[in-house]
Amino acid sequence: MTRQRRRIRGALAAAALITVSVLVGTQAPASAQAPQPPDPMYPFTEVLQLFSGPARDLGTPGMLDYIVRAGLSQNLGNLARPFEELANPETFTAPDARQRQLVIAQQVIDALAHNAPFGLSLPSHPDYLPDWNHDGNYTNDVGDATLDDDYRTPAAREATFRYPCLQPDGGVLFENASGVCVPGTAPEAFKLGTVEKFTIVNNRGIPLPAKVWLPEGARTSGEKYPVTVMAPGATEKQADVAMYTLAAVRKGFIGITFEETGNGTGAGTIADMYLPFLTVPHCQAPGACRDIQDVTRWLTRAPITPIADPNNEIANALNGIVPRLVRRNPGYAPAGDNSVNPWFDLMDTEHINLWGQSYGSVGITSYPYWQDRGFGIDGQPLPKISAVVGLSGFSNAPASVPTQLQTADFDIPALGAYSFTSEPNGLVDTTDGPIGTKEYYDNTRRGENGPGNSPLMFITYEGGSHGDSINWPGVPRNVISPWLSTTYAVDWFQCYGRADTDQSACDALRQPLPGLSRAFATEYSPQGPAGPSLCVTIPDRATLIQAVLRPADYVQNNWGPAKYDCTPQG
Repeated sequence: MTRQRRRIRGALAAAALITVSVLVGTQAPASAQAPQPPDPMYPFTEVLQLFSGPARDLGTPGMLDYIVRAGLSQNLGNLARPFEELANPETFTAPDARQRQLVIAQQVIDALAHNAPFGLSLPSHPDYLPDWNHDGNYTNDVGDATLDDDYRTPAAREATFRYPCLQPDGGVLFENASGVCVPGTAPEAFKLGTVEKFTIVNNRGIPLPAKVWLPEGARTSGEKYPVTVMAPGATEKQADVAMYTLAAVRKGFIGITFEETGNGTGAGTIADMYLPFLTVPHCQAPGACRDIQDVTRWLTRAPITPIADPNNEIANALNGIVPRLVRRNPGYAPAGDNSVNPWFDLMDTEHINLWGQSYGSVGITSYPYWQDRGFGIDGQPLPKISAVVGLSGFSNAPASVPTQLQTADFDIPALGAYSFTSEPNGLVDTTDGPIGTKEYYDNTRRGENGPGNSPLMFITYEGGSHGDSINWPGVPRNVISPWLSTTYAVDWFQCYGRADTDQSACDALRQPLPGLSRAFATEYSPQGPAGPSLCVTIPDRATLIQAVLRPADYVQNNWGPAKYDCTPQG
């Protein structure tokens, strides 16, 4: 390394340390009952918190080099993968050559019309990557990143992973064999879970890439583990929200991750994500809503009934299903192409929990509505779920399942926030940032989305963006948000999503952590609509999103006392 490069790296590290130190010092008051005097400059200084996450990444030794090299390697692999079988002579000479060629043509069409094309994106975050190349290296390993999306290499179908311990300063430690969180470079044994790649064929005959994440020793423990299912946002892959699943596995859950049709690096097109538009009740992202329903069916070994005719694509198109050259049979083997869940005996399928980010969250938060109806979008029975955590994207659903809603001060505002519609989430049921999400939370408590009395929680991160719930390296975010978000989300499942309820997690939901918004109250309704909405925090600041969308609230919060309508805790 040259002297100049050392100086640059040192400057970046110093800048990151200064930024993080300053911003951590501006977090929410330690007590929900102790708001501070108004600060009219806060709305402007708060914006700086968006840069604390990237500053932390750029100041971490090896991260910038990893982002460049892993990003190049991973994206080149995804670009080449749809064309790989063209180099196989049997593609043109085998008795089933025509079918093989149709499969390749469909792969190329899917890759070109994907969201994003060919699955191009930032590389997988190195702190949450399994050891896919089995070299024992878990630190900034470009080889592991290259194999993360590879479902064809037999040696890369199973790997081990370490248990991450996310930290408020943006760092990540790892749990060792003694249960202590230590730096990843520590010369000692770490706890290691096991991850396996597999696919699930949905009811449209399209395979979904998926992974199962097992706690250490799960295969031989004789125990059954509660389950979490994570659905990533648009343009995201499974790895981009892996911090949530790995945090849950560390607490004794089996984790399932998957990529929706047309999303990530799997099959399907962007049209499969959103068509038929405006025709599916309580879901304006039909692909996301359908896929999560089929994933839960697969988990419980319930039938996945085809809704697309592989022999009549004209009829499929007339029914709002995007035509394809090739479809697979969603029936179970040996008659169909779906494997029977081989981890079923390890899973407590009475306690399945859903979480998702953005587009994925739109899909999972629609589930309670359909569960209440007793059937899914396709009219077939649905397995019951225990709890939901929605991250920056919501569909209208009743309080019939314990639901936690997370957003951020600078999260994407949608149509409802501009008062273009009477619905908080507007025409497209997308994220609405803290303003629309608060209205959604209140509507649910009033029963406007349907009857139900399950617990509800509304969380807003301070100075955060839509990227705070994505573990993309370098994405604008408040450096503290990943720790904050995963802590509250896992506590929610620990409290409401397992047979052996963790009462300490339930108690922790009432307590304010550093990094919560100071412009919007974080609220918790443990009795659901039947009881009060308790203030986890009481706001004492304004934010710029209020200046644009709710000027009266901005004035009130900026000069005090700040606006809130939750019930202070005694």
